[in-house]
Amino acid sequence: MVQHSYSKHQKIRVLKRWKEPHGLTLRDFARREKIGKSCISRWIRNEANPVAIKRRGAVHPELEKELARWVLEERSVGLKVCDSHIRETALEIAKRDDLAEFRASVGWLVNFKKRHKLN
Repeated sequence: MVQHSYSKHQKIRVLKRWKEPHGLTLRDFARREKIGKSCISRWIRNEANPVAIKRRGAVHPELEKELARWVLEERSVGLKVCDSHIRETALEIAKRDDLAEFRASVGWLVNFKKRHKLN
């Protein structure tokens, strides 16, 4: 199945149809709706909030704000900022701010660049 994004209203309509008597297993119901079984299963679990937030924001927003500003300043004077330099600078800021638990992992970097639109 192709991954799709579903609106709140679409989720609610599917959940209503699921509650109606249909005699289908979740698997067959999902096939009929052309939606992944795991999506519907997750919607059933989160029925109280059908628009459950998938992605959380930054854990350390102040660090990211400062780092994003730094990246943009470096770029504005024509310097290229590589990923390793971004990670090193993030770790320096974290150390300065006593954020011992912060890890500038590759996954964090990818999400940081998405959050701040730094491609």
